[in-house]
Amino acid sequence: MRALRAWLVRLTAVFQRSRSDKELTEELQIHLQMHVEDNVRAGMTLPEARRSAQIKLGGFAQTQELYRERRGLPALETFLGDARFGIRMLRKNLAFTAVAIVTLALGIGANVAVFSIVNGVLLHPLPFANADRLVMVGERENDGKPSTTSFATYEDWKARSKSFEELTLYRQWQPTLMSPGEPEQLIGLRVTNNYFRTLGITMAAGRDFTAADDRPATRFVVLLGHDLWQRRFNSDPKTVGRTIDLSGRAFTVVGILPANYESLISTDLRASGVEIWGALGYDPALPDACRTCRHLRAIGRLRPGVSVAQAGAEVSAVTDELRNEHPTDFSTGGAMVAPLYDQLLGGVSATLYVLWGAVGFVLLIACANLANLLLARATHREREIAVRAALGAGRIRIVRQVLVENCSLALMGGLIGLLLAYWTPQILTAIRVANLPRLDQVHIDWRVVAFAFAVALFTGVLSGVVPALRMTKIDLQTALQEGARGSSTRGRGMRSFLVVSEIALSLTLLLGAGLLVRSLLRLVNVRPGFEPEHVLTLRVSPAGPRYEKDEPVREYIARANEKLRTIPGVLASGTASQIPFGGNFDTTWLHVEGKMNANPALDPSAERYVISDGYLQAMGIELLRGRDFSSRDAQGAEQVMLVNETAAREICPGDDAIGQHVHVGDPKAAPRTIVGIVGDVRHYSLDAAPTMQFYIPVTQTDTFELVFAVRSVGDPSQVANAVRLAIRAADETLPIYRIAPMSEYVAATMANRRLALILFASFAGIALILSVVGIYGVTEYTVAQRTREIGIRMALGAQNHQVLRLMLREGVTLAIAGVLLGTVFSFFLIGFLRSLVFGVAITDPLTFLAASAVLTAAAVVACWVPSRKVITVDPIIALRHE
Repeated sequence: MRALRAWLVRLTAVFQRSRSDKELTEELQIHLQMHVEDNVRAGMTLPEARRSAQIKLGGFAQTQELYRERRGLPALETFLGDARFGIRMLRKNLAFTAVAIVTLALGIGANVAVFSIVNGVLLHPLPFANADRLVMVGERENDGKPSTTSFATYEDWKARSKSFEELTLYRQWQPTLMSPGEPEQLIGLRVTNNYFRTLGITMAAGRDFTAADDRPATRFVVLLGHDLWQRRFNSDPKTVGRTIDLSGRAFTVVGILPANYESLISTDLRASGVEIWGALGYDPALPDACRTCRHLRAIGRLRPGVSVAQAGAEVSAVTDELRNEHPTDFSTGGAMVAPLYDQLLGGVSATLYVLWGAVGFVLLIACANLANLLLARATHREREIAVRAALGAGRIRIVRQVLVENCSLALMGGLIGLLLAYWTPQILTAIRVANLPRLDQVHIDWRVVAFAFAVALFTGVLSGVVPALRMTKIDLQTALQEGARGSSTRGRGMRSFLVVSEIALSLTLLLGAGLLVRSLLRLVNVRPGFEPEHVLTLRVSPAGPRYEKDEPVREYIARANEKLRTIPGVLASGTASQIPFGGNFDTTWLHVEGKMNANPALDPSAERYVISDGYLQAMGIELLRGRDFSSRDAQGAEQVMLVNETAAREICPGDDAIGQHVHVGDPKAAPRTIVGIVGDVRHYSLDAAPTMQFYIPVTQTDTFELVFAVRSVGDPSQVANAVRLAIRAADETLPIYRIAPMSEYVAATMANRRLALILFASFAGIALILSVVGIYGVTEYTVAQRTREIGIRMALGAQNHQVLRLMLREGVTLAIAGVLLGTVFSFFLIGFLRSLVFGVAITDPLTFLAASAVLTAAAVVACWVPSRKVITVDPIIALRHE
């Protein structure tokens, strides 16, 4: 404690130096006067007394310095002194300081901005207790792809596995909140009673679900998200215990989620976060709880000490046991256990880490550029450094001074970088990165500030160490000569090496940007299996007592489509249970008569879509053969279906699928007849291969969600208001939500690639600018050093084009060397972009040639501009140049 107090006193003295010096001077003056008086009383004359007193005190200045070192922190004082001197030097050369700060701001700012994204999205822990122990648990299809599970299988997993502390289920739920206020479709989940206990979340108000709530007869209770509670219930504490109307049913609010709860777990690919949770309320007697009803997702919390691999092995073993017990109910794919983090953020982690690595290249280029500037500046500071060395400054002292000065520059760049990080969320919103998770977590926190500070210091040291060492190796005698200032040619090789390095790194970024541009162009040209132009989509949820049965829903669909088709400018309209890129988890088996396996679980599965007549025309989905649905496909008529090309090929290899009879889901269910084959539709993303799909008419089944698709003559936004009025006219009590053109859904599938392209292109642009500046600086410096030589050449008869070629040769040689080095370098690094590239080879020669050509052309221009100046100089003036 005493040592700490002494250290704090010393630290305080550093920042109160003027007052401490004044007090010390006064004290020394008093001691000096007392010694003088003693000497005078001893018989000395006044001059002799003063001289003797000064000798006894050991020298006034030396004593002051000794006491100053004892009461302060000499190392800190020296550092602050170096910083003040460095700032004065920077103020003397404002042009150099401005260029250096801008260079550093570009490099550091880009790195801090990307880190703020990585920090918010990936490095912040998931908002669950001990999130590293949370896993997703599911089954696998025959082809090994992850799938959902059933309630019966979940019950067996719980009973037989020992790896999990908790195991919970959830499923999609989109209830309509009828009051208070206007009816509103909500994004929700139905969950088992231990869902929030599994995640480690406690309620802010009220209580969690209990086992008594999780039954078919008592499941009508809900938990509200904090935002929904504020928005629709005005944060009323009496909301807990209140009865609310959800889709025509009474539900009791039993709890409110905390404000800091992040709703990352959802089943809707395009919606905002979940706002409401209801009890699942399953038991084995329910039809939806059957072992083959795989529409549920499971999350588990591992017991302490249990690894993901151990849990996966156990769940796979249990699933194998269940397959032996129920051979017709399971596929051969087995089961899977994966970290919840990978399931929630794995889709963007690769993209963000690649971008983080790429922006590091920008920082290295900025360091090389600044080092080049400092090397050039070092030549002009040789006399200053020589004088300091001659006065006794050691090598370490000079290096420290230069590094402190450079770190001061870097810290200024870091401050600008923090500003860029502050604007990053607004920039991401502006470029419409809609499906980037945890965007609300992207902000400046202590991690971002610490990273900016660390990167600034790293940049200051990395870019300054070579110039600092270079300054300590000057010839004092030569440097002190008046005419030697600026005449040294030492360090030229290092400057050339730095420029070559800049060009090599820039080529790698240009190649990455080029590959992403070509990939995006290929994606844009991919035919998704439908025509998204001129299509408006909107969602409606039939809710309330009048829509408890299927027939009123079918009548509403027919009535609404009839009104939509009368709108001027509307070409077609139709309804579907889900549209492309809207997410679909409704997958079931197809059992073709005469082609069924002995184990029906080995038959192929396909995605199910419920559509109305007119939907294919509205979406522009091609009918390849057979017929579309029509009014004759009514309830009670022959059960029919459409399949896509992929499904027809898989379920009927070598045979015509039309006319085949298919049992959907249950092998004992009434068969459906395939009456048509439609084109493949890419329902998940443009870069994903089409899956097996089949369509059932809405007139022959039930549907829990309605999406209307309306094709117009021109811009769909022009008919949006009329479409809304027509839907209202069909039933004004039903809420309409998510009105959007189909083109927005298509654009959303490319959001990650767009983000990567925009940032990569920005990095490549910054790198190109910095490389051009570096080449320009080296050429400008070379021209200045060789002005006298050029004057002699021109006086001896050299022509302008010969001089220009001579000057260009060095810069172009550096550019070519950089391109060659960058090509080799890129072959090793460009593979990290493989997950972001589509339809283009990683080693695409056209992209390599284009990037090399752009960089070489930029280098030639950067060399030509300063080289052009020298041929306009009068040879007589050039000969006089020093």
